[in-house]
Amino acid sequence: MLRVVENESRADRKSGGRLISKQEILRELDDLIGERRIFGAELDPSVIKKSGTASRFLLSKVPSRTRLLRRWSALFRNRIAPLALFEALSPQTGEFSHRENLLLFGSDRVLYDTQIFEEEEGVGELTLGFASLPDPALGFLAFLRGHRLRVVYIEHIRVKAQRSGYAATLFRHYERLFRDLGFHQFRLNASLSIGKYYWAKEGFEFSDGSEVGKRKADLRDLVKERGLSVRDIEIARLNHPFDFAGFRKDLRVPAYRDVDGYHALAPSERYTEEVVLPLGKAYLLSAAPWEGYKTIYTNTPKRTGFVSAPDYQTHRTRRGHPRAPGASGPSQGRGRARLPGNLIRLPPYVPDLSFLETVHRPEYLARFRRA
Repeated sequence: MLRVVENESRADRKSGGRLISKQEILRELDDLIGERRIFGAELDPSVIKKSGTASRFLLSKVPSRTRLLRRWSALFRNRIAPLALFEALSPQTGEFSHRENLLLFGSDRVLYDTQIFEEEEGVGELTLGFASLPDPALGFLAFLRGHRLRVVYIEHIRVKAQRSGYAATLFRHYERLFRDLGFHQFRLNASLSIGKYYWAKEGFEFSDGSEVGKRKADLRDLVKERGLSVRDIEIARLNHPFDFAGFRKDLRVPAYRDVDGYHALAPSERYTEEVVLPLGKAYLLSAAPWEGYKTIYTNTPKRTGFVSAPDYQTHRTRRGHPRAPGASGPSQGRGRARLPGNLIRLPPYVPDLSFLETVHRPEYLARFRRA
């Protein structure tokens, strides 16, 4: 039976919650080493793993028991035992199961590597990485005091039967599991075979904030090249991968697929099968890969949109107005101090008149422009 100890703040209030003892963890680690299910390892792009999959690593000697225990405590805070973790990471989902699964202890993370089977047929692979990092919002001093940003890396996933919904079901389970274990983020490169469009729909954000501007520029080029009836203001409103994934579902355009399920916007010797897709989906499936992350909402502060501009700070209003500079400055300062790493900074844009008139009367807008 799966045993996961709750978040410490809740466990303190519940007499039934307890941490797993070091002796129990060491005993199970020793058992797994004896079964050859734990190794030392490093990811290495020069080494082809198994059948040539994208997840690569070099096996090495198992670290010392002291190091194993220290890594386990830093990552899982002794809230789950090794055998229970294996069980939790490999749930039976319909006809799908995990076999040949290993835990690999590297220098900067622990890896979970497995083969995915549908009944008796091998249909894919999965590699996850677990790391405990300094939280940029708190600083390195907080890291030394035990405050960590715990991250799950989706290193590699490939499933032949993509339409089975297996990946979606598995990651719903993982979100619940890692929330209960106190992890804060998923991170990935959205070039995996279950890729760019899927992770965008799942709510992953661009790790590099400049990606939004690049994607908008690419989408504008596509719209111009194909003469599509899309207003620039519609593209200006896109701020997240999810926005791109759902963009203009009413407008369908041709894209071209290869035998492995990858897409391009123009046909070639590799991309031969024409498919007609909504504009946002076609663009995202064919676009360059991107690094992404998703916040796991445990006690992690939720993301807050923050829109500002220099002109807003210098805008003069009457004394006592809630948006007067004297009132807005301190409140913004307090908000940003509380949420330094959880603000999504959104650029302001000038909306078109037809959109504004759905909110304000035309005479009000005319009076505003004359002011």
